[in-house]
Amino acid sequence: MSMRGNFTEPLRRFDCPVHGIQRIISGKYKLRILWDLQHGPRRYGQIRKKLLTGIPGTKAVTPRVLSGELKKLVSIGLLKRTDRGVLPKSVEYKLAPLGESLIPVISVMHKWGIKHLVRESTLRKLGLLPQHEQ
Repeated sequence: MSMRGNFTEPLRRFDCPVHGIQRIISGKYKLRILWDLQHGPRRYGQIRKKLLTGIPGTKAVTPRVLSGELKKLVSIGLLKRTDRGVLPKSVEYKLAPLGESLIPVISVMHKWGIKHLVRESTLRKLGLLPQHEQ
């Protein structure tokens, strides 16, 4: 089992913490990858498949884009990449302690999004709003 590719660069320091966080999590999929990994490690294909669920009309994430997002999250120390060294090749990603420390922050954003951004029909499907009486 190899931990190849887990060389972390030190987090850059910024004058404005909000700007710093924005720079770290900017990208099309970084927040969703971190959020999806909160329940345990996933392989590349599982991460890719999860990114396609729940958003109608979403195009498939390209392998190049997903690989780039994962590499960046590993390089800044938010994820750990483990190469299982078996055939067929099996690579697993999981939250590093630094990435785990972001989950409560993303959770607050998730709750805000449910309150202000999610369609009522979706909230009903999820059982978060009562069904209309007929």
